[in-house]
Parts: sequence; structure tokens; C-alpha cells
Amino acid sequence: MKLLILGLLAMVLLAAGSSRDCFWQWRSEARERAMEARQEARERAREFREQQREDMRHWREDARERSREIREEIRDQMRDFRRDWRSSY
Repeated sequence: MKLLILGLLAMVLLAAGSSRDCFWQWRSEARERAMEARQEARERAREFREQQREDMRHWREDARERSREIREEIRDQMRDFRRDWRSSY
């Protein structure tokens, strides 16, 4: 009977020890997965910011070009108006 109780006690101790090891292993694996997920999120955020910067740069270039075109149109219209005004009035 004593051997049976000692055997059960030994099995309980082994099970408790191994479950603790399993817990620490599970915890470290979860920590690694969380770190990988954070790193991936950082990379995606960095790519998103770079894409936004690139889009804004293109948008500003297009806006500058359109502004130049509008200024040139206004200059041409003013030049024509001045030329026509002298002969009309």
C-alpha cells in the first residue's frame, strides 16, 4: 500500500513538473508569436506610411503642374486682354 501511495505521489510530482514545463514552453511560444505579430504590424505600418508619402508626393507634383498651367492660362488671357484693350478703346 505504501508503495502504491509513493508511486501515485511520484506520478503527481512528475505530472506537476511537466505541466509547469509545458506552461513555460507555451508561454515562451506565445511570447514569440506576439513579438512576430508586432514586428509584422510594424512592417505593414511602415509600408503604409511610405505609400502614403509617395501618394502625397505625386499629388503635390500634380497640383503644382496644374497650378502652373492655370497661371500660364491667366497670363495669356491678361496678355490678350491688354493687347485687345489698346485697340478696342
